[in-house]
Amino acid sequence: MPAFLRAHDKGVEYSLEDFNLFGRSPDATVRLTDAGVSRQHATIRRDGNLFWLSDLGSANGSFVNDVAVTTARALRHGDRIQLGTCIFVFETDEGDNARENGGGTQMLHTIALPMRSVKATLLVGDLRNFTTISSKLSAEEVAAMLREWYADCERILKPRGAIIDKFIGDGVFAYWAGDSLEARVQATEAARLLSSPEASESPVRKMMRDEMNMEVHCHIGLNVGDVALGAMGRGVNTAVGEAVNVTFRIESLTRKLQVPVLAGSAFLDGWAEGLKDYKNVGIHPVKGQPEPVEVYALVESNPVLA
Repeated sequence: MPAFLRAHDKGVEYSLEDFNLFGRSPDATVRLTDAGVSRQHATIRRDGNLFWLSDLGSANGSFVNDVAVTTARALRHGDRIQLGTCIFVFETDEGDNARENGGGTQMLHTIALPMRSVKATLLVGDLRNFTTISSKLSAEEVAAMLREWYADCERILKPRGAIIDKFIGDGVFAYWAGDSLEARVQATEAARLLSSPEASESPVRKMMRDEMNMEVHCHIGLNVGDVALGAMGRGVNTAVGEAVNVTFRIESLTRKLQVPVLAGSAFLDGWAEGLKDYKNVGIHPVKGQPEPVEVYALVESNPVLA
């Protein structure tokens, strides 16, 4: 599905590729000279028939229809995108077809389908020190690194039965429907592979290691819990719920505890065999949660110092 951005009131049109980096850097896919735009400001990535906008920790944020983008946002025909003072309208051939068929509007109506509550095995991954690392790379190198990272996630997660819910800039959220022991074994294996320094011998990572003495590491949070699973709107399926929020907080604890992979206690409940792969590292408070969480570190993973 071809898609493009039309600059508001300027008549300039940008065709979108599978991966697009926006910013002031001369290497950006779409270079923006606005002073309110960061060097590497945001990305738009194609996944199937959808295009996802992610903010890259920009100074002034990214907005869709005047709402700040805090996680990856699926774009719809007619969406108004603001980066700094640059304003664009997202358009697709699907929107053109709607108008030809008498729709008469740029916005496509969405139908929220019923959600269902299920147990799920959850994984959140995040690249360590991405903002610091990206500041030392060209925009082209940042885009190449993210492309390689997304490819690593798909290569490791999908064959192990995971559903990749979304990429969030330098992070990934994936889940397995259900909390079976098999799902937890698969999640543990995926976490071990993603967090390994040998996870990828990609050209950009090799260049960074050999020429810049910089390593790209992934930290992982694992959890099990109840989620609402289903369609949030037309073509967008996702898992939401408090268990998802806790998983993101567990991943953030990896920095404090200086370990690459942490699992919540629910991930080990009823899985005695799994305890040989994990070490209890205590009970810790996490942001946004009234109660502290008990976490376990995956053993035999290569430790990464904070």
